[in-house]
Amino acid sequence: MKKLISFLLICLVGLGNGFAQDFDYSRDFPRLFQESKAENSPSFYPSLKARFLKEGEHFSKVELLALLVGQTAQKTYNAYGMVGLESTFLGAERFPADTVLKYGKLVQDLNPVSLSLNFGLWKAYEKANNPEFATVYKKRFDLICETILASGNGSPARPYLVISPVDGSVLISKYWQETLTKMGSGENEAGYFLDILTYKKGNEEKTLHFVIDHGMGGLSKMMQQIVQSQSK
Repeated sequence: MKKLISFLLICLVGLGNGFAQDFDYSRDFPRLFQESKAENSPSFYPSLKARFLKEGEHFSKVELLALLVGQTAQKTYNAYGMVGLESTFLGAERFPADTVLKYGKLVQDLNPVSLSLNFGLWKAYEKANNPEFATVYKKRFDLICETILASGNGSPARPYLVISPVDGSVLISKYWQETLTKMGSGENEAGYFLDILTYKKGNEEKTLHFVIDHGMGGLSKMMQQIVQSQSK
């Protein structure tokens, strides 16, 4: 019986990861956006957020993907307005650990899945000689990166989902520890706004695309589509 239960759990995990890798922005983003507001949905944002704050390092990619999309549905979501603050957390090692942790806890309540914030808390706890919590936030940082990478393949047609315009550069420079060489932006054939980043890997350069259309406020094609679907 134990073997059967273990087998079923493995299958469920596999199905979950497969779903994350089959993520289609135009199809799944608006669905998860709406589900994040539905109390009877497993993607209900307040429930996922409360769980993430307690045990986010143990989330599946499916759960985290739903939470990332749900974060964009919050009134406090301001992708470009948070860039300066997020950049500060990326430099956490330059500041006193207690200062980073103090402000980090405040920002965590607004956006627990900020990639830059989780990196900053990881480094601050390391600096404070607290390996237990440093490990927790390193795992969360790694998981957010892995979930981003499971949301597409980096091509214009299947760009990676990010919720901040700095997430792509953070993934490349902090997670992969590679060197960024070019930063640009543009639209794909579907009309979604993309961040386009090039980095050097060995002797060659690689270019990746990250969709941040939902962070464009009133200019967002995705937000306009969601509003139109609600009015039908």
